[in-house]
Amino acid sequence: MVLRIGVIGTGFGSQVQIPAFQAHPRARVVAVASGTPGKAAAVAQRFDIPQAFDRWEDLVEADLDLVSVTPQPVWHHPMCLAAIHHGRHVLCEKPMAMNTAEAVEMLTEAEGAGIVHAIDHELRFNPNRRKVKALIDDGFIGRPRHALITVVSGSRADPTRPWTWWADASQGGGLLGAQASHQVDLLRFYLGEVTAVSGVTETFIRERPVSGGTRPVTSEDFTSFSLRFASGAVGTVLLSVVTAHQEGPRVELWGDEGSLRLDGQERLWGARRGGEWREFTDAETVTAPPGMDYSPLWGLSFVRFADHLISAVLDGMSISPAATFADGLAVQKVLDVIRQSRWSAPA
Repeated sequence: MVLRIGVIGTGFGSQVQIPAFQAHPRARVVAVASGTPGKAAAVAQRFDIPQAFDRWEDLVEADLDLVSVTPQPVWHHPMCLAAIHHGRHVLCEKPMAMNTAEAVEMLTEAEGAGIVHAIDHELRFNPNRRKVKALIDDGFIGRPRHALITVVSGSRADPTRPWTWWADASQGGGLLGAQASHQVDLLRFYLGEVTAVSGVTETFIRERPVSGGTRPVTSEDFTSFSLRFASGAVGTVLLSVVTAHQEGPRVELWGDEGSLRLDGQERLWGARRGGEWREFTDAETVTAPPGMDYSPLWGLSFVRFADHLISAVLDGMSISPAATFADGLAVQKVLDVIRQSRWSAPA
């Protein structure tokens, strides 16, 4: 049996998802859609996909089993609901929605329809990050107390970089949805449920060029936030895309009996109380399928995730440890609190 997949969106969808799905022996991308006229047809020709649509509504109505929703976050809610109402299983890009209310409705409808639903938090399938999870669960660091995730770069530091939807909060652009969603999910994966949130956002580059002038940037390019977990552990995340140098992705976890550190070179280190640091790196063994053009950390993690998702749908196996709409909702609640946070002047 082969899983028939329709992909809405030709950015990440064509760079990562379509190559990964097409390379899998039990899956076939049978349709692709893009709102840019002619783009879906070009992608379909490149990947030998039988159907191409300029309207995503037509894809949802096509004869397929699973819909993958990859466009801007503002589209996630209507696209996912339409797919659910047509009885399709759904893979939704992160962040799940524009706000908690949308995410609640998406989860309610998906659960009511009895479909498989997942959020594309592919880092749960990265070998090193799964090794971190296993070491924590095995008690290597004892009781977790603190965690720190750092991901900073200059990917948007150039003020002459043109304005795109990423700069528009009304479309779901910005660092919270693009990167913070992944890190919140990762910390929940490691440490459990979040009980309290504190954070700030900032926009350092406040306008970007468009044809004939500039346009305001309404989304954040920096955020720092802390999460308290039901266990009592505290996690802190520092994210920026406007620095002069890159640092990370770096993950650090400290417990009462040991520590773990995943450095910027994707090497995993650990130490028990009173012991020396030693390497625990679990090297990636998956190779990129034909046509994949993306960072190996994200692209190869998606290949692993895709294999699990396909088995979950076709064989009826548990979707865990993949993130579901329930996980997406939990992340969305955190993002909403951070987005509403404000700086306070000292008394």
